[in-house]
Amino acid sequence: MEISIRQAAKEFETRQGKLQALQETSLEIKSGEFVCFVGPSGCGKTTLLNLVAGLEPPTHGEIRSNGDKVTAPGSDRVVIFQEAALFPWLNVIQNIEFGLVRRMESGKRREIARTFLNLVHLGRFEKSYVHELSGGMKSRVALARALALNPSVLLMDEPFAALDAQTRDLLHEELQDIWQKTRQTVLFVTHNVREAVRLGDRVLVFTARPGRIKKEFRIDLPRPRDINSSGVLSYAQQIQRELREEIEKVLREEVDHEWTLKKTDFLRPAGIDLGSGI
Repeated sequence: MEISIRQAAKEFETRQGKLQALQETSLEIKSGEFVCFVGPSGCGKTTLLNLVAGLEPPTHGEIRSNGDKVTAPGSDRVVIFQEAALFPWLNVIQNIEFGLVRRMESGKRREIARTFLNLVHLGRFEKSYVHELSGGMKSRVALARALALNPSVLLMDEPFAALDAQTRDLLHEELQDIWQKTRQTVLFVTHNVREAVRLGDRVLVFTARPGRIKKEFRIDLPRPRDINSSGVLSYAQQIQRELREEIEKVLREEVDHEWTLKKTDFLRPAGIDLGSGI
């Protein structure tokens, strides 16, 4: 499914007045593309994702999905948040079936749920409850639940941010494999630069708030990708250089107007979330 973002902007009303979260932004996303958004905290990445999801209306401009104007959430666009948001009173298979309840009879629901549960390698945990799962397992269940709905677009908002590096690495491998099989359109928000390079066809760098797309990187690397490969590291370093100025803007605003990054203390390694601690 193609996504067309046309001069979309978003303002929020606050006690201090209007806050512009996203400047007018235009973007075309082809069907089957995997596009990653990176940028400093508060730069409008998640705001743009929410506009595409139909969770928020744009203040200006419009979003179109396969030519149709987005005015509300739809089953063609499914959001996966940082928190898995599973129902603790349901077991794993019931969580995956939940979105299918009104669509089909129980036998067909169970068949589809098991298909996607096996796809994320959790078939033997179908009767387990949420409190019995690790963080990585919860993320897999959330992914299986989203895939079971057969959406045309997956909107992923830092889905692996809370996981340890080893678990995240395994989920990167699984997500790459699933995406290559399904070829769904994916928009993926992250603070982790190497994660973006490993997963994305394109990485879009956002400016500090009010956000806009500063630069686009097309990732010309074969798949599957190793997060520690020289190719991934090379792209990550280029993207970090673009981000440096935007991170400085945020820190000057929130910490000290005279503050600046020294060349010797640039943030964190490329595999670390750039938003942490900001």
